[in-house]
Amino acid sequence: MKTSKLLMGASCLILAAAPWAAASAQTQAEGETADTVETTSPVQEDDVKVYEGIVVTATRRAEKLSEVPIAMSVFGDDNIDQTSVRELSEISGYIPNVSISGHNDFRSVITIRGVGSASRNIGFDSRVGVYVDGVYMGQSPAVNQELLDLERVEVLRGPQGMLFGKNTVAGAVSLVTKKPEDRFFGKLSANVGNYNLREFQGMLNVPISEKVAAKVSISKTDRDGYIDNITTGNELDTKDVLAYRAQLRITPSDQFEINLAYDGLSADNKILVGEPLTDPYGVMITPFAPEPRKVAFDFDPTEERDVSGAMMDLTYEFQNGFTAKSITGYRNTDASYSNATDYAPISIVYVDYGDEFKQTTQEFQLISPSDSAFTYMGGLYYYKQDADTVRDVTLGDNFLEGFIQPVIAPSVAPLLNLDPATLTPAQLAFISSLVGFGPLGSKVTNSGSVETESFAAYFNGSYDFNDRWTLGFGVRYSTEDKSVNWLLDGRNSGVFGIGSTNVAPGDTTTAPTPLLNDRSDSFLSPAISLSYAVTDQSNLYAKYSSGYKSGGFNLDYINEDELAANSGLEFGKETVDAYEVGLKNTFMNGRFTLNLAAFYSEYSDYQVNQFVDLGQGRTSIRITNAAKVITQGLEAEFNLQATDHLSLQGSAGYLDATFDSFPGGGTAGSDASGNDLINAPEWSASLGAVYTRDIPSIDSTLLTRLDMTYSDGYFTTADNIKTQTLASTQVVPFGYIDSMTQLNGRIGLMSNDGRYEAYLWGRNLTDEDGLVDDFRDFFGTLVNHPNIGRTYGAELVVNF
Repeated sequence: MKTSKLLMGASCLILAAAPWAAASAQTQAEGETADTVETTSPVQEDDVKVYEGIVVTATRRAEKLSEVPIAMSVFGDDNIDQTSVRELSEISGYIPNVSISGHNDFRSVITIRGVGSASRNIGFDSRVGVYVDGVYMGQSPAVNQELLDLERVEVLRGPQGMLFGKNTVAGAVSLVTKKPEDRFFGKLSANVGNYNLREFQGMLNVPISEKVAAKVSISKTDRDGYIDNITTGNELDTKDVLAYRAQLRITPSDQFEINLAYDGLSADNKILVGEPLTDPYGVMITPFAPEPRKVAFDFDPTEERDVSGAMMDLTYEFQNGFTAKSITGYRNTDASYSNATDYAPISIVYVDYGDEFKQTTQEFQLISPSDSAFTYMGGLYYYKQDADTVRDVTLGDNFLEGFIQPVIAPSVAPLLNLDPATLTPAQLAFISSLVGFGPLGSKVTNSGSVETESFAAYFNGSYDFNDRWTLGFGVRYSTEDKSVNWLLDGRNSGVFGIGSTNVAPGDTTTAPTPLLNDRSDSFLSPAISLSYAVTDQSNLYAKYSSGYKSGGFNLDYINEDELAANSGLEFGKETVDAYEVGLKNTFMNGRFTLNLAAFYSEYSDYQVNQFVDLGQGRTSIRITNAAKVITQGLEAEFNLQATDHLSLQGSAGYLDATFDSFPGGGTAGSDASGNDLINAPEWSASLGAVYTRDIPSIDSTLLTRLDMTYSDGYFTTADNIKTQTLASTQVVPFGYIDSMTQLNGRIGLMSNDGRYEAYLWGRNLTDEDGLVDDFRDFFGTLVNHPNIGRTYGAELVVNF
């Protein structure tokens, strides 16, 4: 009932706004006519200036954003520069119903309309695709890209299989780079700030000949951390990132264009996976470093990423107006990550993860001319990925005194007529082996490979019945094959009962052998839309689309009983049916744009990735098609050029994302049906103002920008809890992230000849120090991740 009322109410609201838009347009037209007739009266420049609409290419045609029947946000190069964002994760606050995690790039998560996921292991795909110039970037470690020399970022909400090669069920993020031009120019910038921030960027565009141009862009960022590891004396959450891109544009003729590019990113950071709330075993509040933003780990967790790739885009326009396009891409992602999983100042247990992805994509498109009532695009897509993983959990040097003595010995030693308080190292080692653990330094190993091969054919188009009505349609057929060769060796896991592939539960003497398996998925996903031009400046649309996310394999640390039963190992595809109505308006000669959308999406066989407490100290990581999910809500975005000197922009999103059915999804098998999805804030909003003023005395322009972003609180577990009672009876906040409002600002001067720019900037000016995430780790440790707090600095830019 709640679902139908929300969708009906939202639809009625948008439909009701359509006549208002028509009336406003008519009033505007009458005003323009009056201005035209009154030629003898002085006319202010503001009254006649026409502002061009934003042009996007997400539909593979250059179209005005106001005419595209898709809920879509655009973050242009001016916004990127003026808001001081430098990586993809930082733009989410400006876009309704979108969040992007930024504190751990190894498992980055993009959530759109409440739906998203990290590719936790190489057998589990993301629900949101990230593309650079049409090339799919791959799994979570490759997602958080530096925003280097971009023309814009386009964020499309809802299933997007008709427009982008890799099928995605939640949405797509498209990064569009600035192409080489046939003139010589460049840019250098230096940015310094607190936390010892040092960022240097450079760009050089060189015309090689009349038909060839090249461009090179590079960025180097270093920043100290903001979390103190009091054991090592170092800071965590540092940044050390190098990003680069080289491009070549060749135009052999007016009809044929070749774009080549090679890009890369190298990062080597000391990271904070989480700041512990509790001791390693979740028994009591942490005794090691109870102060905020201080931890006591025996080593500094690290994360390294090497992401690189090449692309070739061939575009040929025929004499009859048809366009043929070929997009070829190759990507390589090599990521590693280490963490003190015990979150302790001694070495009890630590992890080393390493994943590598090599992928090749090929897409062919045939695009019809745009000057006819019937326009269409057909495409073929091929995707090949080879993924390899090696993940080790190692028993540290202090495993005996740090785990066996406090956790195991009190119950086992009396059975051996030993006093738990006076055990020798040899006796502790004997007890450790007795309960199934290997010697110090032994590992629980998870390694293997997954090969993925996908083919797809798609067709989409539109037909203009007349000047007002347009029918849009599309269909995509996809097949995806996956094969796995994977070995899990849990023989040294003791009481945790981690399984071993092809070994019976309880057998610790038989050596595991690789598990070999394969699976195939196919899906036909249709889409249809109907658009009505209420006026020349107002477009109303209704849309249905569908999509699927292929199944896969849960290549994680799985309990031996679950592994033997194949429960949580192989999981099937999930599907989505999405409905949307929207209204896009342009007023005041393009000065004011207002876009509204209401949506309802239903996910079936929703793939749930969970850390499961099996009781008696046993845990498992499970992925199953366990749930039915419904997300619904509203979105609004506006841009207002109030005067020639002042512009305003803002967005708001309302989201109701719930597990419609999730039996057994909560702790101890409780029913999670009706609970909110994790990382799905009910409200999100942003508001920004940009003011410019010419200063003739110094031949410069003053620019001032202030932005506010707001994210409502959200749950981080399917249980939807806000506190956790520990075994010590202490109660800690856990499972809920409070709402957060942040202010960002920028002020500076730009020389009127365009040569020089100088700015002061700040982010999170009110120093909001709340949390951005929390979770439960392997031993039962409750951890969270704090927001970075206030950052500020100065930037100098030289254009030539």
